[in-house]
Amino acid sequence: MKIEETALGPVRIAWTSAVDDADLLGAVRVLGPSQRIRHDSMDAVRARRFATGRRLLSALVHGPSAGAVRIESVCDRCGGDHGRPRIEGAPFAVSLSYAGDMVVAAAVGLDAASAVGIDIERRTSDVDSPMRELTHLFAPHEPPGLREWTEIEAAVKADGRGLRVPPADVAFGERSPMLPGGRVVHVPGRLERMEVAPAPGPPDHIVSVAVVAAASEAAPEAVRHPTTHGTAPRAAPR
Repeated sequence: MKIEETALGPVRIAWTSAVDDADLLGAVRVLGPSQRIRHDSMDAVRARRFATGRRLLSALVHGPSAGAVRIESVCDRCGGDHGRPRIEGAPFAVSLSYAGDMVVAAAVGLDAASAVGIDIERRTSDVDSPMRELTHLFAPHEPPGLREWTEIEAAVKADGRGLRVPPADVAFGERSPMLPGGRVVHVPGRLERMEVAPAPGPPDHIVSVAVVAAASEAAPEAVRHPTTHGTAPRAAPR
């Protein structure tokens, strides 16, 4: 499996195509009990993507030649095996996203952030044009373009509630102090500082990463009283 890897601030990012992962047994070895149950219930295509994602996480937190880590996921609400992935025995928060056969993963040390979210979508011809298929989620306001939609998705994944948070209630504020080229983001009910930014990724795809600042970080006024909502102007690059 050919893994591409990079970093955005403290966040490490990796991606690959699931069709290039020939060593499925190696992928399955990093699965903890709940993840193995989930993997075994999938059809062949979904199981390959799932296992490839877990191999990416293993490579990010320990390197491809290090000893095996265990990856678990338990839902915070019901205790099922469909919760966000967690690394056992290593001080990292992690996240995964899929677009067709492409799999992207993110990992960040818990000294920098308590949670991370990543989202990937296949690029369209104009990534900033309003996505009319999302009108029902954002009415009466204009829906976001694909680039901003991935930022919203990454933010609600980092928050942990996903799209149980109304996407139209996600708001953007000042320039990010942690993620280059990013901005502070407000998710309702979250007081810790959150940040989101466009991230490097595979060709013909759009990737965004969001982090929740470590517990020692105070929530700035910009998060409590964000100045922009929905399709806000992007922060100027540093």
